[in-house]
Amino acid sequence: MAKKKPTKQEMEKVISALIRHVHTLDEKVGAIDSLFGLYLEWKKDKNKFNKFVETKIKKYNEKEEKPGETK
Repeated sequence: MAKKKPTKQEMEKVISALIRHVHTLDEKVGAIDSLFGLYLEWKKDKNKFNKFVETKIKKYNEKEEKPGETK
């Protein structure tokens, strides 16, 4: 039995559901980001954490710039 091609309405339902899920994920990631920022402020580790992240980014970028090496 051949598979039935989805109708325009069925496609719209699926796409709308996906958009709602992405929107929900975006809200949750934003909330986690805010919460993490508050945690760093509370622990007074913000500068220490920023330096750590900058170090990791610098190391990553150095790896990316080396030609002929695998990561």
